[in-house]
Amino acid sequence: MDSIQDALKTLHLFQIDSVNVFTRAHLMPAFSRVGAYSLDEFERLAFGAGSMPEFREYWAHCAALIAPEDWGLFEFRRNEYRDREKVKALLSPKHQLTTWIRGELRQNGPMTIAQFEHDSNKRTGNWWGWSEVKLILERLYFAGEMVSAGRKNFSRLYALPEQVEMPRLSLNEAEQKLELLRRSAQSLGIATEGELADYFRFTKTEAKASFNSLLQSGELVEVAVEGWQEPNYALVKTLETQVSLDYSRPLRLFNPFDPLTWHRDRTRRLFDFDYLIEIYTPEPKRKYGYYTLPILYRDQLVGRADLKHDRKTGELRVLSLWKELWVSKALEKEMAPHLQAEFELAKKFVGAEKLIPPSRGNWSL
Repeated sequence: MDSIQDALKTLHLFQIDSVNVFTRAHLMPAFSRVGAYSLDEFERLAFGAGSMPEFREYWAHCAALIAPEDWGLFEFRRNEYRDREKVKALLSPKHQLTTWIRGELRQNGPMTIAQFEHDSNKRTGNWWGWSEVKLILERLYFAGEMVSAGRKNFSRLYALPEQVEMPRLSLNEAEQKLELLRRSAQSLGIATEGELADYFRFTKTEAKASFNSLLQSGELVEVAVEGWQEPNYALVKTLETQVSLDYSRPLRLFNPFDPLTWHRDRTRRLFDFDYLIEIYTPEPKRKYGYYTLPILYRDQLVGRADLKHDRKTGELRVLSLWKELWVSKALEKEMAPHLQAEFELAKKFVGAEKLIPPSRGNWSL
């Protein structure tokens, strides 16, 4: 792949996450596939950097960046949310706070949550506690009555739909769901029915009609894989396409929120690699580290690295580095220069000045 846009075209989404111990999750899928691209360019494409962004933001798999032409594929989801009683109440002309919020946006243009000056814009409870203004904005955002006009210092810029160009598609609900399931299959290559559904957060029941439609048309076929117990499926055009794997950069870092690794059972089945993000594991019980990144060598996941970008000291610290137990000495030696090159690339990518080797793990630089 040559560009950020190529990566998004392949994956159809970049999942957004706020954890920034190495770099934010939505920056990683393109890095894994493209290399050390310009972070300023990503900021412009994704969040606007002072102007309107090229990408759009919506709840796809989770909070995610999507291509503008994909916005219309989630209209059924916005309609479902718009029909909820709590949202209907917010949309009533009698709801004074909603009316005030809309008036502020109409007068000032896109705004972050901090720019709304109102007594009801005060956090409640812990740091997850949303103010009443924030709660309204988020509910209306899900319903498409508010949209994102990008982000400023990672804080979403809320806007009225008429303030941001949102391409619409003339597809009905069934056609939207069918196209999303088709895109799931394009991105995953081969997957179980449940994994195809989960890509855009459908349950198997919700995706059943679209799944059956793709099967009946012959566009999707069942694929038998030796050693796999559950049926798997792939698009015929995927099976007919000859893929030339690019090993010019044979070793690459990936991310917990990358479609390659976000589904634990799938990662185990494809790579015999048991991967669990340990952010939510108490520190004494962590085996590998807080935010380990899977390491792909050619077509195998061979290990994981816990990275921390210390922005004050300008250091990229490899807190721990682990190879899988099956990795032989010969393979370790073969990978050594590529491992060093990938960490140097990661250092360049985040703008660190110094690489600090690992102090924990069974793999050394």
